[in-house]
Amino acid sequence: MTGIKQLKFDFRRRIPVILQTETAECGLACLAMMLGYYDKNTNLFELRSQYGTSSRGVTLHTLISIANDCGLITRPLSLELDEVPQLRLPCILHWDFNHFVVLTHASEKQFIIHDPAFGKRKLSRAEFSNHFTGVALEVWSEVKFEKSNNENTISLYETLKHISGIKGALVKIFALSMLIELIALLMPIGTQLVMDHVMQAKDQSLLLIICIGLFLFTLFRTMVSMFRAWVFLENELFN
Repeated sequence: MTGIKQLKFDFRRRIPVILQTETAECGLACLAMMLGYYDKNTNLFELRSQYGTSSRGVTLHTLISIANDCGLITRPLSLELDEVPQLRLPCILHWDFNHFVVLTHASEKQFIIHDPAFGKRKLSRAEFSNHFTGVALEVWSEVKFEKSNNENTISLYETLKHISGIKGALVKIFALSMLIELIALLMPIGTQLVMDHVMQAKDQSLLLIICIGLFLFTLFRTMVSMFRAWVFLENELFN
């Protein structure tokens, strides 16, 4: 619509789970997960083809070199278990002195990792401590996303005033809604009148008149509801 600014939606990124296909490529699999998280168009097959693998896998130094070559910034750290929740997540951890995993969540009681050998795993503090060697590699993208200063807040009034025919449609819908509510209030009155007076007096003619009136009220209310729905639908389709 003319005058309406483009709306933007920001969805949280998710880190993929990538399993290793060879015993010695856990490091490349972890790096492929990080590249996927930062929308880098490089997969595990491409990493294996370009950088190769050995029977001993990759060292932390080699992993840093490959990550930097792929446009990622890295920072190796040596830390204690209590310091793990302070890491920039997701990050790569050295695991069991011969393996690498990706840490996606860290709290005092629970840790979540993406293990290239087993997939996503949730570990307790004790389980995590048994495997973590104290070495971590923070990895992030060198591309910085900054909030635009040109973004403007769109008010409800500003949005509605650009929709043609919205005022007339709202007036019609409001008037019809009030009429429906009025009918809804009159219905119990008619019913109470029948119960209090007509039934006791056993006046069948008056009872018939009131029943016909209540039926007409109900029919009229249904027609008004249908007309209100039609007005709303017409405004949605043609404006």
